[in-house]
Amino acid sequence: MKKKTVHCPDVLKHICEELDTKLTTAQCRELKRHLSKCPNCTAYLDSLKTTIKLYSSVPTKHPPQKLRKQLFATLKLKP
Repeated sequence: MKKKTVHCPDVLKHICEELDTKLTTAQCRELKRHLSKCPNCTAYLDSLKTTIKLYSSVPTKHPPQKLRKQLFATLKLKP
């Protein structure tokens, strides 16, 4: 059986799905191997985790505009 190579776009596509799951399937193990070698994907995953953590700590569904601007500035994203 030929082993499929994982590329950054594949990783980015599946990272959100893998945030709360254990990496036990073959695809997830390959994803974990890729993350261990790719600083760009690792940084992206870290920023997603930080975003989720920050939004989870906000008591309302819509964070205040000031917090939203700070979050986007920290993540270097356009609001």
